[in-house]
Amino acid sequence: MNKISALLFAFFLTAHAIRAQDTEEAKILSAKDDSAKIIRLANYAFSFVDSDKQKAARLYDELMRLSKKLNYPYWSGMVWFNRGYMSAKAANDVQAIQNFDSAIMYLSKTNRVDMEAYSHLNIGAIAERLGKIDEKVSRISKAIHLLQNTKYQNILANAYNAMGVLFFNLDEYNKGLTYFQKGAKTAVQAKDTSTLVEALYGMTNCLSSQRKFPEALTNANEAVRLATLRGSDYTLCVAHNSMAELYRKWGKAGLCIEHARLVLQYATANNDVQYQLIGTMGLADGNRLAQNFRESIRYYNQALQLGKEKAVVIQLDDIYKGLSEAHEHLHDNGPALDYYKKYIVYRDSVSNEKIRKNAAELEVKYQTAEKEKVLSQNKLQLAQKDLQLQKSRSYIYYALGAFVLVSLVAILLYLQSRYKKQSHARELQSIQQQKELQLLQALMQGEEKERSRIAKDLHDGVAGMLAAVKMHLSSTGSADGLLKEDGYRQGMNLLDEATDEIRKTSHNLMPEVLLRHGLDVALSRYCERVSSNKALKIQYDSWGEIDRFADSFELSVYRIVQELLNNIIKHSKASHGMVQLTQQDDLLSISIEDNGVGLATGGNDQGGMGLHSLQSRIKAMNGKIDIKESEDGFAAYLEFEILNIKREVAV
Repeated sequence: MNKISALLFAFFLTAHAIRAQDTEEAKILSAKDDSAKIIRLANYAFSFVDSDKQKAARLYDELMRLSKKLNYPYWSGMVWFNRGYMSAKAANDVQAIQNFDSAIMYLSKTNRVDMEAYSHLNIGAIAERLGKIDEKVSRISKAIHLLQNTKYQNILANAYNAMGVLFFNLDEYNKGLTYFQKGAKTAVQAKDTSTLVEALYGMTNCLSSQRKFPEALTNANEAVRLATLRGSDYTLCVAHNSMAELYRKWGKAGLCIEHARLVLQYATANNDVQYQLIGTMGLADGNRLAQNFRESIRYYNQALQLGKEKAVVIQLDDIYKGLSEAHEHLHDNGPALDYYKKYIVYRDSVSNEKIRKNAAELEVKYQTAEKEKVLSQNKLQLAQKDLQLQKSRSYIYYALGAFVLVSLVAILLYLQSRYKKQSHARELQSIQQQKELQLLQALMQGEEKERSRIAKDLHDGVAGMLAAVKMHLSSTGSADGLLKEDGYRQGMNLLDEATDEIRKTSHNLMPEVLLRHGLDVALSRYCERVSSNKALKIQYDSWGEIDRFADSFELSVYRIVQELLNNIIKHSKASHGMVQLTQQDDLLSISIEDNGVGLATGGNDQGGMGLHSLQSRIKAMNGKIDIKESEDGFAAYLEFEILNIKREVAV
């Protein structure tokens, strides 16, 4: 019986991988060492993981240097994680395990239990194909322990699948089917197509191993359908291998060969050594089933060579068994016997080890039991002697027990009362904090409404009146004569300047471009307008596709950035600044930096809303801010959770 192969989990460092030329690499490496550079470099490195492994390794070396310099253990862990993934795909399994263990060392210092669990699951998958079953059990258990009571349902589905693989390979098909069904259900809830295909593959194998072929075919067809829609070479390998395995057990040689050839095709395109081995074995099994024994032997020998080169031992017993049966049908009794002996050795190696281990455990248990038997006899003799003494002491014990019981009840009542008081105090504090946040949000909304009203009054009222005054002055009968007067011309020029200032003030109070085009365009134009002053240049960049959000959220973020830039203009004496806007999944982040002397003069207490007010506003918006000042300049990093504030944009 063929075993289900180990499943490896890759992880994209960010939501969108960037394909770029060498000029892009030079641009990234020459940038300032900061968090934005780390994100861009991580994206760029991952885009070469499959296409140019040497370049990817070189870029990951630079990413490791940068993450250590900036003290980002998460990114150090992710460098080791992706190194492990590349080693595993090349079937360098020992190196892959070392890399994933290094990733765990760094990731355990962060709150990213998802990636820590992925590392354990990958090590478990690799350990299985190296024949280390106990190591796989240990790693899956650690992953499940980490994932309990977390939001990472997709990874939990992978853990269920891994446990299903374990029971299937132990020929416990009903238990395996139960775990694969849990994995499929959880993957559907998490909308994880790749994990769902792997669960369907496991269900197909468990059912076909019990000769429930029509039911197994339903799952295999669904796996192929989903994999085709997704278009991933790896997922297509998994789906078509489920078909090849099903038709092999069903005795349909032609269909087995057809799907095994597709597995080998997609594995070669993806440079996946493990599935190249599986596809080659599928072709060997299919040809043996079709009684093309010499062709079968050729494919088995190719699989044997590949397995020995890459030290992948989990399929060796199946290869030796297939070679033995194929040579037997050709009446090559000598090779058939030799390969059968090798099959027996590899089949029993793991079982013999377990038998030896169990025997040793039984021996220890027996010796322990004998010692306990002698101790029990001695204790019985002593117990008989002590029985009389115990009777006389029993009343004392009863009295002491009653006293202890009453004391415990009193202590429990006291602790319960104290806990209730503390719980009530925490509830009051929580309610007070919620009220403060609601009040702050109401003040922010009221302030923006007042800004909007003032902007409208200035634009529609005062600006209109000034325009009317200019029109009346220009249309007077003696206007031509007045144009020669310096005072008249000066007054008209001042009238124009006043109109422009009122319009600028109106737009600053309620920027129309923000309402029409959103945060990305509004911040870009504001930075461009600030940069028109030759004393300070503001560079603006945005990464990812920036969505539209609720008007109040966009306006509040715009005000915060505007306030920080105004403080830079007033206090930092900077010549160059940078604003970066990034959206990744459900997180919006903004970086603001300059090369000035910092904002200590006014940035915290005197500069506009002040640091305390700024932090309160951001907290009310479900965000956070980190501000750093040094001799090299000022840096602020803002993050906002945007899961429930996105809005659809009409096309």
